Amino acid sequence: MKRAYSILILQIAVLSGVFLFTSCEDYLDKSPEVTLSEEDVFTKFESFQGYLEDIYQQIPQIDMGTSGGGDINWNWGDDVLMGSSRFLVTQFDAGNLWGWQSQSISPFRGNAAIVAGNNTLQGQRGWWENGWLGIRKSNIVLNHLGDLATSSAGTVSEQRDLLEGQARFLRAFFHFEILRAWGGIAYVDTVFAPSDEIRLPRLSYYETAMKVAEDLEKAAQLLPIDWENTPTGQLSPGRNKGRASKPAALGYLGKNLLYAASPLMNGVSTGSYTYNEELCKKAADAFLQVINISNSHPDVVGLETWENYYKSFYTLNYSTEIPNGKEIIWGVPLYFNSKRWRYGEHTMTYLGAWGVYAGPTQNYVELFGMANGLAIDEPDSGFEPAAGARWKNRDPRFYYNILYDSARLVLTEGIEDTWAQLYTGGRHRGTSNSISGYGHLKFKHISCNNKDNGWGRYSYEVPLMRLADIYLMYAEAVNEAYGPTGNAPGGMTAVEAVNVVRNRATLPNVDPRYYTSKEKFREFLYDERAVELAFESHRWYDIRRWYVAHLPKYKEKYIMDTDKEHTFFRRVLYTTRVHEEKHYWLPFPTDQVSLYPEFQQNPGW
Repeated sequence: MKRAYSILILQIAVLSGVFLFTSCEDYLDKSPEVTLSEEDVFTKFESFQGYLEDIYQQIPQIDMGTSGGGDINWNWGDDVLMGSSRFLVTQFDAGNLWGWQSQSISPFRGNAAIVAGNNTLQGQRGWWENGWLGIRKSNIVLNHLGDLATSSAGTVSEQRDLLEGQARFLRAFFHFEILRAWGGIAYVDTVFAPSDEIRLPRLSYYETAMKVAEDLEKAAQLLPIDWENTPTGQLSPGRNKGRASKPAALGYLGKNLLYAASPLMNGVSTGSYTYNEELCKKAADAFLQVINISNSHPDVVGLETWENYYKSFYTLNYSTEIPNGKEIIWGVPLYFNSKRWRYGEHTMTYLGAWGVYAGPTQNYVELFGMANGLAIDEPDSGFEPAAGARWKNRDPRFYYNILYDSARLVLTEGIEDTWAQLYTGGRHRGTSNSISGYGHLKFKHISCNNKDNGWGRYSYEVPLMRLADIYLMYAEAVNEAYGPTGNAPGGMTAVEAVNVVRNRATLPNVDPRYYTSKEKFREFLYDERAVELAFESHRWYDIRRWYVAHLPKYKEKYIMDTDKEHTFFRRVLYTTRVHEEKHYWLPFPTDQVSLYPEFQQNPGW
C-alpha cells in the first residue's frame, strides 16, 4: 500500500499539469522506489490534494485521445449515422448494448489499469471501470480528512472543507454517471479491504439518486464559487479552472433530481411513467441557484455571447487559452495537447480523416427551425422544401452545427474540396465520409483541415455541463411543476428561461403557439435541447429518460437523397433502431452479477 501511494503521487506530479499546486513539484525529486507513508500523503494539504487530483483523471474524455473514437462517438441516439460497426452508435442501433464492453472504442468500458491517468498511454477511460475507481479513491479521501494537519495557505479547516467538497462531489458524480446508464446500484461510501465480503444489494433508482443528492448538497455547501478567490486557490493562481465548484455541485444536484423525476426513472421507481412534480420542484430550486450565481458572478459563470460561442468548444491557440470558457459548469480535466493529438474524425477522408465519420441524420437536421423562431413544418415558417432552398434562413445554430451540400467546406479557393459535395454519389458522401448527406461542425474552426492547415494549436472540449443546459433543464423542471408560464418561487418562468438561450443565438422569443399547454411546451423543449446541445452527448440520455426512445419517431433514422443540381430531394429511411424495453438500460457485466445473488442483472439481459 505504501509503495502504491509512492508511485501514485509521482505519477500525479508529472501528469496533472492543469491542476497541480506548485509545491507538489517536490515529489519530482523522489525516485519511484521511495516509500511514502500515509502520514506523508494525508497530513499535508499539497500532497493530500495531489492524491485527490488523480480522481479527476478518472473522468472519461469526450475526445480522440483517451476514450477513442472522437466526440461524435459519444452520440448514440437518433442523431448520427456511422459507417463502421466498431462504433457504439452502430452497435446500439442494432440493439447490441453489450457492445459497451466488447467494443474497443467505448467510453463506458474503460481500463482501470491507467490508475494515474497517464495520458501518454492514450488508454481508455470509461464510466464503469474508472467510475468505480474514482468512487473508491473519493472514499479514501473522505476517510483521511481527519489526518490533515498542515497547510501552506488558508487554514487547515478551509482546506479540509475543500478536500471534502471535492471528494463528495466526485463520489456523487461517478455514481450518477453509472446510475443514469445502468439504473439503480449500490451506493458505495465505504473503503473496503481485500478481505471484506461485499454483499451490497442494488438500490432502486430513486434510492440511489437520493444518496447522490445528499453528497451533492453537502459538496455545494463546502465548495467555492471561484477557487481563485480563496487563499488555497492562490497556491496555483490561474490554474484552478476545472476543479469542482459550488455551481458544478448545484448543477449536478439539479440534474440528478431531474433525472430521478423523469418518466423512465420515475416509472421504474413508482410504476408511473410520468414526471414526478415534487422532484421537479427541487430540481428547479437547484438550477435556480446556479442561474443566480451566474447573475451575481458573470465573469466566473455566464453565457458566452453568440460571437464567443465557440469558446465553449474549441480554441486555435491552446498555448495561451484553453477551450473552457465561462459557460462551462463542468468538464473533463484538460491535458492540453492530448485534446488534439488526433483530429481525423472531425473531418472527412479527403480532408485528413482516418476513414471514419459521423453524419447527422436527416430527421435530426429537421429539428433545427427557422431564423424567425418557427419549426420548419409550420405553414408560415418560410421553409422552402426544394432541395436548394431548404437550407436558407435557418436557425443560426443550424449553420454552427450542420454542414450541408454545397456549403463552404474549406477556406482554400479553387480546389476540389472547397465546397461540400454531399449529394448522392458526391465526393464527400459514403461510408468513410458522410452516410447521411450532412456533416458536423461544432467542435472545429473551418480552417482545421489538411487543405487550409489550420490545425496549428487547435484544441477542443466537449463540456459535460454548460450554463445553457442549466437554463434548459430549469425550464423543463419548471414546466412540469408549474406549467410553461408559471413562476417558480423566486425565479423565472420556463418560457423566459428558454428565451435567454434562444436570444443569445439571435433568435426571437418562443412563439406563443408553442406554450399553450404543458404538453405542447414539453415537445418544444425536446427539440430545443436537441438543437442547442447538438452532438454534446445528451441525446441518448434524453430520449431514454423521457421514455420515448421506443417510439417510431426516435427509432427511424433518415438520410438525404438529392442530385448535384438539387432538382429533387427525398427523405430516405436508412435504418430503424432496435429498441425494446430492455434497451432502456445497459446490461451489467455478467461476471459482476454472478458474484452474489443480491447484485441482479437488468431485466431482459
